[in-house]
Amino acid sequence: MRITGFEIARLSISLKKPFITALRRVDAIDDIIIKIHTDSEHVGYAEACAVTAITGTTNEKIINELTESVFPMLIDTTIEAEDMFKKLYAIPVSSETKACVDIALFDLLAKQAKLSLHRYLGARHSQLQTDLTISVNEPLVMQNDTLDALSKGFNVLKIKLDRDIDKNIERLARINEVLSDQHRLRLDPNQSLSYEGCIRMIASIRTDNIECIEQPFPADDLVSMKRLKENSPLSLLADESIFDSHDAQRLLDDKAVDMLNIKLMKCGGLYEALKISKLAARYDKQCMIGSMLEGPISLLAAVHFGLSQQNISMADLDSPLYLQEHPLLQPFHLHHDMIKVDENIGLGIDAIMESLDLFS
Repeated sequence: MRITGFEIARLSISLKKPFITALRRVDAIDDIIIKIHTDSEHVGYAEACAVTAITGTTNEKIINELTESVFPMLIDTTIEAEDMFKKLYAIPVSSETKACVDIALFDLLAKQAKLSLHRYLGARHSQLQTDLTISVNEPLVMQNDTLDALSKGFNVLKIKLDRDIDKNIERLARINEVLSDQHRLRLDPNQSLSYEGCIRMIASIRTDNIECIEQPFPADDLVSMKRLKENSPLSLLADESIFDSHDAQRLLDDKAVDMLNIKLMKCGGLYEALKISKLAARYDKQCMIGSMLEGPISLLAAVHFGLSQQNISMADLDSPLYLQEHPLLQPFHLHHDMIKVDENIGLGIDAIMESLDLFS
């Protein structure tokens, strides 16, 4: 196959309720969709989610990078895995822009092989367990949100926290009041804590049901990350401290973290995500497949990737539950906290995309 053209569209889906963290509030997703044409019967689809609060990228920047830099460089490129991705990753554009094109290229590669994307990447199974995020809020509100999550069949909850240590302690106490022994927590302060405050919080909360604490400190504060890893009973998961495989190498060499959170929009796509996962495996480290608050196409790609890697032991892919009803949510066969994908080739969304007629 050879690339013959590109199209760009936009996709907007409202959220069922606002998504609130220590860094931002989101009421709707507004993403960039691309379609890559080839000289074969196949086209490749993908999505870019601009996460301005984390990366500084905007949708306007993504569109400009696609039209001015990426598309002109890739036109007439033959669909061959290694050289094609090296060419893409050499272009100086944002990680979201790279991820968008990268996912569409993998969609094409899987279609060329007549396999679903997760099988093309080597998956042995077709379903994985995701956690459900509880947005940071007043303690009783978070307790009620926890009860709602439990009623939906979720056994693992990601608890968003902020810099208010005393309120965090109360939030977790309220949440623990309604949990059973089977339920597990993942704490996510989104870079909002100091080392001293984090240590005080950990000393004041129940820890036996906590799987990890995710990125408690600013992304560049690796000194505090390493100190916490050495002095805390909780496993430490890096998120904003890791964008690509170079960051992963530094964190692992410094012994600064226990686990890595891989996000396609942050690392630049599946090609780089595979490098991070393989690197972590060499250090005998587990990973999470995570996401920003993204649209359904990029989330589906993350599910396919998460299924394919043996050292991905955690998934934070609950964003479909936040989105209003939309045809592109159909491939997420969600039963309680398990996401299952089917065996349609590639991402498996061609029929849906054609019915939406986004590119007319």
